[in-house]
Parts: sequence; C-alpha cells; structure tokens
Amino acid sequence: MSVEKFHIIAFDVPYPPNYGGIVDVYYKLKNLHQAGGKIIYHCFYYKGHNPPTDLLNQYCDEIYYYPRKQRLGKLLFSSLPYVISSRDNKALLTRLLADNYPILFDGIQTCYFMNHHQIVHRKRLFRANNIEHAYYFGLAKWETSWLKKIYLKIEAQRLEKFEKNLTGVDAILCVAKMDIPHFNRYAPTHHIPPFFNDENSFSLASKTSDRHALFQGNLSVKENEHAAEYIINEIAPLTKNKLIIAGKNPSQKLSQLAEGKTNVQLIDTPSIEEMDALIRNSRVNLLLTFQQTGIKLKLLHALESGQHILINSLMDDAGIFTNLCHVEDEPQAIAHKIDELMEIPFTENDKQARDLKFEEYYGNQRNARRILALIDSDQPVN
Repeated sequence: MSVEKFHIIAFDVPYPPNYGGIVDVYYKLKNLHQAGGKIIYHCFYYKGHNPPTDLLNQYCDEIYYYPRKQRLGKLLFSSLPYVISSRDNKALLTRLLADNYPILFDGIQTCYFMNHHQIVHRKRLFRANNIEHAYYFGLAKWETSWLKKIYLKIEAQRLEKFEKNLTGVDAILCVAKMDIPHFNRYAPTHHIPPFFNDENSFSLASKTSDRHALFQGNLSVKENEHAAEYIINEIAPLTKNKLIIAGKNPSQKLSQLAEGKTNVQLIDTPSIEEMDALIRNSRVNLLLTFQQTGIKLKLLHALESGQHILINSLMDDAGIFTNLCHVEDEPQAIAHKIDELMEIPFTENDKQARDLKFEEYYGNQRNARRILALIDSDQPVN
C-alpha cells in the first residue's frame, strides 16, 4: 500500500516499551512503518520516563522530541486536563503547519492542537486507548492518598468535558470494541485493537507445563494490587493448586498476605525474561480485573504465548475473549476451573485453534494496513 506521509503525535517516548500504556504506541509505530507508512513522528519526554533515543529513527522519515511542561500552574489553573495542557509546545505546532499531511493524535494526551483553527480542516485521526475519564474515575476509586484521589477526580471531570473536542475528526481508532458506541457520537469509530509484541509465540514443544496458575501485572498499580489481594484471600483457600503472583514492586502488605498462604508464591519484580518464561510455562494464566476499561495488554501477551487462559467477565471486550478464554466470576467457580484445567494438557491443536481466532482480531500487520487505509481515503477499510 502506498500512502502519503502523515504525522503521529505520541504522549511518551515508546522505547523501550516497558509499561502497558506505551506497548501499543511502540508496536503501532513499528508495524505502520513495516506496512509502508511514511511517518513524521513527534514524542513528548519527561522525568522518570524514557528519554529520546536514536533507536526509533529506523521507523520514521522524521522524528522530533519535545519536553513535557510539568508545571504546577498548568495543574492548578488550566481548565484543560493536566495530561493535555502539559503537552503544549509551539515547536510542535510549527512543524504540523509546515505541510498539509494527515495527523494521528495517539491518545487524548496529545490533543492540545487538535482543534487549532489552522488544523481543524486537516485530516485528523484520534487513537482512543480508553474512555479516559472513566479510567481516571476508576483510578480514584482505588487510590488511598486523599490528595491523589482529589487530583484524579478533578482530572476525570476535565477529561470528560474535553471529550467533546473529538467531534468532527475524520476517524476514531478504538482499542476496545465495547467503546465504539461511546465514541460514535463524535465521529466514525473503527475497532483497531491494541498493537503488541507478536514475537513471543513458542511451539508447545519448547514449553514445559508447570502445575500452577499465574497472576501477573504491575503490582504497584492499585487495581492490580486489589486483584492480587482478592486472589490470595478469596481464591487461594479454595484450590489445592499453587498460585504464583508476579509483578513489579508489590507492597509490604501484599508480601505479608502471600506469606500467610501455603499455596501462594509472590515473585517480586521479575525480569522480562523471567516473566515471559512464567507466562509460557504456567498451566493456567489467571487474569482478573475489577475495572472494565480498555484492553489489558497482558491478556494479549498471555493469549499469544501462554497455555490455558482464565479470566473474569470484566476482562472481556464485547464477547471477543469468550471464544479464546475460560470465563468465571465467583471465587468458588474460579478455583474449581483452575483445578479442572490443571488436569487438562494444552495441546498443539488447542494452540492452533486459538491462534486462528486470535489473528482474526489481533493481527498487527492487518490492523496497520487498516489504519493506512483510513489515512488514504481512496482505500476501503474492512
């Protein structure tokens, strides 16, 4: 496919793709380039996150970096969400106005100039990673610091108000199929699932099958910590099998809870290689959430390289994952399913059947071509 140049604005430097929010950003860039995209790339960087890197140059015709303006005044006095107001940069606007190429705003954080009077008539696409205000309200629910809780609630209100700025864009590229009705009110919305590392697949011949269930995630995130506590307190007492909880920076409270259970092992901050091995070799990957927003990239990772996958219904996306995973919600049912799956080998036929269904929705190159077709208005989008 031959497509004219286009701009992408990224909210963070996506290399290395070392946290969930930028995995989609990095692999989207990589696959758009591989599918023939000619990309002018714009990235914001800030303290504590990835610095500018020459490693992204290979995917871009041009690349530019901008410091994020993390200033207290923008937090306290701007009517805009802080995640947007802190990404105001005149150099970015100047470069966007130097041509008439389409612009992909990759996440609500990048939309400061979306409705600028010199850009509003350009071809504009928006990548919707979540219903962002719902996500922030959910974060506030789990937050224990009253100051952070107030910030998250104010930011959620500002994000909800800002959302009307999406009206009239040419296309919204929705990560979650379940979010399409919400975004359709603003512009034509297309389900483009998240991009991810699709190089993790292994033949079953290279897998062992350890008799345990694995829950994994960033344990410093309150939602994941809550899910881990739920597994320890509600599910572990009901199963005869070993449960492993693995992830970044578990709290002392979580460590103490795990120590009190004979069939629970907590693995603190495993390396990427260790985590990949755990996902591949665990007989059951157990993935639970209590906040139905977006798509959890760790689920895609498990589907591509794991064995049996057991989720709760809030991990699903409009029924897509019910065809790929086992789904249970009550602790007794989850524990019973873990015990049942431990006795069932995951075969090559199981893997091939799941891979075919998975590719239908989550093929990176297929979805990259769909985005390029939306940028090139002469191409149909299927």
